[in-house]
Amino acid sequence: MLNNFTYIQKNKMLLPVFVIGLLLCWFLAVNKTVDAISLNHKLNNEQQEENDLSFNPAYIQRKSAALDQILKSYQVGDQWNDQLWMQSSAIAAKQNVAVDFTLNKPPAEVDTTSVGSNQSLFFYGNYVQLAKLIDTLERTPGIGKIAALQVKLKKSDLSAGEVGKCVLRLDFKGLKK
Repeated sequence: MLNNFTYIQKNKMLLPVFVIGLLLCWFLAVNKTVDAISLNHKLNNEQQEENDLSFNPAYIQRKSAALDQILKSYQVGDQWNDQLWMQSSAIAAKQNVAVDFTLNKPPAEVDTTSVGSNQSLFFYGNYVQLAKLIDTLERTPGIGKIAALQVKLKKSDLSAGEVGKCVLRLDFKGLKK
């Protein structure tokens, strides 16, 4: 069929056939791609607005509740040292661990940068007993939180029968109510 047309007729038909081909490509492929790209930009903008934490009140409420829960775990009563000593010594006795308590003296000058109170306890026993003790003390409410711990293995004294005894130092931190 194309063989019947002359070159002049073929050149005149080239432009309309090209336009029809472009329209056909637009409606079959390009139009859907442009719609998908615009939808992608719209959804990305909506997601960025949702993820903007400064304007997300639900996130702020969850964060505030989590921080309140953390602060409550640090809060202790007025008789914190007594309560810490009684509860930790009772738990240590159940675990067959010896405990040593030395009351921290209040500083001569009040430090305005520090928040809360610190207290150190020393425990003596084997490693497994001390690990169980740490786990139990972490879950005990009202005694503050463990701020630091240090485990040392004492040099064995065979004459005293202290083979494998460890020394555990626990530093507790508490916030007065």
